[in-house]
Amino acid sequence: MNNSTTNLTTRRFAYVEAIREHAPALGIDITKDTFSRAELRQVSMAWKSKIWIPNWITHDQSRRVGRGMFSIPEVPIPVVENGTEMSTPTPVATEEMVTA
Repeated sequence: MNNSTTNLTTRRFAYVEAIREHAPALGIDITKDTFSRAELRQVSMAWKSKIWIPNWITHDQSRRVGRGMFSIPEVPIPVVENGTEMSTPTPVATEEMVTA
């Protein structure tokens, strides 16, 4: 996995953006790429008032890094060599989302 958000669907991109938006107010560090189930539940509650974490995170074995710990390398915003933040790319629309 890489930390690019260009390969995320619109819904996945929205959750990554929700983490970036709500986590700092909850005291969650967004410069890291590993998050606990408890941290993600806090973000979900702040974003949609629900404790559920998206299945694309919890059911993907490649994202599991330990018990109740998940890798989401798309969260930290990449920094270019001169120290400025790169702009956040627009998510890719998939065929399933276009027809939905």
